[in-house]
Amino acid sequence: MMRLARILVPIVALGCVAGTTAAPTATAAVTTKTVRLTHSSSLSTKWKLTSTIGYGTAAAKLGTSPGGEGLMLGLSYGVQLPDTTWWYADAAKKRLAHYSDAGAYLGQAVLPTSYLHLGSYFQWANPQALADGTVVLTSTTIDSPALMLLSPKGAFSRVLLDRFVNVVISDGHSFYGFDEAGRMVKVKPRTGVITSVTRFKGQGGRAFSISVGKGFIKVVRPGVNLKVKLVDAGHPTKTVHPAVEATVGADGKLWILATGIVELSPTSAHDVAGLFSVSTSGSLSATYKMRTLYSDSDPADGHHLGIRLGSSRPTLMFVDTDATRVYRKK
Repeated sequence: MMRLARILVPIVALGCVAGTTAAPTATAAVTTKTVRLTHSSSLSTKWKLTSTIGYGTAAAKLGTSPGGEGLMLGLSYGVQLPDTTWWYADAAKKRLAHYSDAGAYLGQAVLPTSYLHLGSYFQWANPQALADGTVVLTSTTIDSPALMLLSPKGAFSRVLLDRFVNVVISDGHSFYGFDEAGRMVKVKPRTGVITSVTRFKGQGGRAFSISVGKGFIKVVRPGVNLKVKLVDAGHPTKTVHPAVEATVGADGKLWILATGIVELSPTSAHDVAGLFSVSTSGSLSATYKMRTLYSDSDPADGHHLGIRLGSSRPTLMFVDTDATRVYRKK
């Protein structure tokens, strides 16, 4: 059976920041800068492979499950905790799987039947971490918005939500994202209370907002009002239609993974991508080229880009057909 996460991608999965929500008012004048994105290629040499976890029936391996049309889907992504270990949403084996930073197997937390949709299907995705080591996942079950928490002591609990929220980022205590109407919201993961906001917050409570339009991203931070024009390096006259993932490091840098579709002709298009950071003063880093983001085994229900709470070095996760891989910036 195809996981419902595939069906609910527009609501809860990709972590793509919508362009329909207004950014907060900024006193700084708008500054325009340009970022050149490239068609999918090899990953920049500035990244180091830190773990490769293959698929299989052994407990130390991650599982795969049929996804329709002959596809075998991998895990629903993972998250690194402040203690440097990782928890992966291993849907095929109906568990959260625990690994070291280098990919050594540390154990598992098997979901009770009551946490499985219809008692059989793992319908949780997009793992996030809280500062105390709690792991939180979002329900993808139709008409059942909720969060599932795994405490540091291994206890599961469920918190109901009054609507679905696409969680984009955590400050370690609250989650920030978009609700079903595209509104920017804050979620208290232990109570399920959802409130409207005009900005998101990352590590250290650093505030920002991102909105996207045809060919650009707008980033607002305190004292920063930045319009980033996105250009396809191979076809600079074509328009990039972007989506983004974003996270904040302990040093205050806002990292943005920008992807986009470029229509080359009425019958052909290709993807472009690039990763860059925006400092607290609005300075842009170099743009790091990306490898292919998705594979046939990727359920597309979580974030490639992340930063461990307490760290300033971003990571990239790829759910490939033979293994799940994590890279960290050198």
